[in-house]
Amino acid sequence: MNLKDLEYFHHLVKLTSFTKVAQLLHVSQPTITYAVKRLEEELQTQLIIRDQTHHAIQITESGKLLDAHIAVVLNELKTARVKIHRLQNQKIVLGLPPIIGNHYFPKISVDLLQKKVMDQVTIVSGGSQDMLQLLKDGRVDMALIGSLNKIVHAHLVAKVLTSKPFMIVVSPRHPLAQKQSVSFAELTEENFVLFNEHYVHAVAFEQLSDQVSFQPKILYKTDDLVAIPLSDSVQPRFYISLVQSENILLTSIQEKIATTVETFAF
Repeated sequence: MNLKDLEYFHHLVKLTSFTKVAQLLHVSQPTITYAVKRLEEELQTQLIIRDQTHHAIQITESGKLLDAHIAVVLNELKTARVKIHRLQNQKIVLGLPPIIGNHYFPKISVDLLQKKVMDQVTIVSGGSQDMLQLLKDGRVDMALIGSLNKIVHAHLVAKVLTSKPFMIVVSPRHPLAQKQSVSFAELTEENFVLFNEHYVHAVAFEQLSDQVSFQPKILYKTDDLVAIPLSDSVQPRFYISLVQSENILLTSIQEKIATTVETFAF
């Protein structure tokens, strides 16, 4: 099966016009026609129906099914090209959610500098939810991701590095700042500053609110802060995992970077 034939057919499904595909890809219209014919002969099925009266085409169910698989193949090839380019240049793209990055990466970077591999690291910042998509798209090689549960995802490999309880953070001048711990039910009259839906903290906050059945009041201003452990017996935990594509191939330098991150004392 010819890769070009698959690409031509994929564009034909999107544009539903032989002329438009030929113009887009700078080839002759018969080139597109013969590509479709070869695919139909090889698969022994009809992929398109021509409407000569209206000069239009209709994609058959077989054609739609084939195109869905073509889309996966083309995306995998695109991802492979990006990863091969980074592999050849001894680069690794590391994803870091802002909170994890701000708290831990300055310490990790000291080790990377000592091992003289910091120049090979490119940092991409974003929420943990967004980072999973970047990993799937191949735009990030590996990432430190926060989650409420151990990450189980097709085509990704995750290793839990640590898990920590969530805390309530307040100003040093707040009355709660003197407490050793606090239950979430004690906070029904408090105002909150909250991360948006791109962060796992928002999901944890929603779970805790549901447990004590109250609607929190959300504000958007902060100050110097004090962290207070939650005393609730049932509460979500914050997992930090090193996540990477299951088919990533690391050079020796990239492996050194991964090992440094993996063995860091979180």
